[in-house]
Amino acid sequence: MRFLSLIIGLSMTVAGCLWSDVINQPVVNVYIQPQDNTEVDSQAIYGTTVSVIEDNGSGWSKIQMPDQLTGWVKSSQVTRNDAFEKSNLLRPLRNLFAHIYRVKDTTPYPPLLTIPYGAKVKLVSGEDSGERWVPIELVTGEQAWIQRGDIDFSPRPKTLPEILAFSKKFIGLPYTWGGTSSYGYDCSGFIQMLFKEMGILLPRNSRDQAQSSLLVPVAKDGMLPGDLIFFGESRITHVGLYLGNGEVIYSGVRGETPTVMIDHLQTTKYVFNAARRLGSR
Repeated sequence: MRFLSLIIGLSMTVAGCLWSDVINQPVVNVYIQPQDNTEVDSQAIYGTTVSVIEDNGSGWSKIQMPDQLTGWVKSSQVTRNDAFEKSNLLRPLRNLFAHIYRVKDTTPYPPLLTIPYGAKVKLVSGEDSGERWVPIELVTGEQAWIQRGDIDFSPRPKTLPEILAFSKKFIGLPYTWGGTSSYGYDCSGFIQMLFKEMGILLPRNSRDQAQSSLLVPVAKDGMLPGDLIFFGESRITHVGLYLGNGEVIYSGVRGETPTVMIDHLQTTKYVFNAARRLGSR
């Protein structure tokens, strides 16, 4: 149940008058300032509960994410829905992407939404009926349909060995600055997602991840599969998951290709800085 609570998401509480909203688009950019032409600091995916801490009255809302990162999104991209937030019928996607339809058919209308891996949908019933089409309630309160094979009906925390294999499912997805979804990850967004699959919420960026109290330092010659490797010459700028035998998986750039890839420590362009391990191992 602790893991399911993390998957469902908990709204954060900070000083001030807050209300809980839910991201209503497949993926939204979280900006450092309330305008489109500023840096993207992170992203939020469909079904994520956030805390609105400021509304500037010009179409932008400042939110706090479950990982405590704050930033600006368009106000139209969040919907207040307390029933969604508190429901025990939320379930995550199991596939890299899933279409949501307005009817129980793929042909008459295009998908209403195409949501990424890990996005949460609200079941109308908690029972897995075995039927192909499953009724769901959108963040906006409307009913829609999703295909049964897209839903993880019984989410559970993955083990670290499972994560090593699971991480390869994302190979070939594009590197995206600030990315936190299967539409595109950045290096720390990819690692944060993998650890969330184990029921562990790491900070958002690689430097903060390296300083997390959940991780302990490891010598380079003592690394084990599942350790995190941090890269950067003068400061940490990149992170990957060690697979063993000198191999590391990360979202980055190799040559002219921005992608999730497996690289080798002897040939990677990134400079080793430090290694960290889960303290519970």
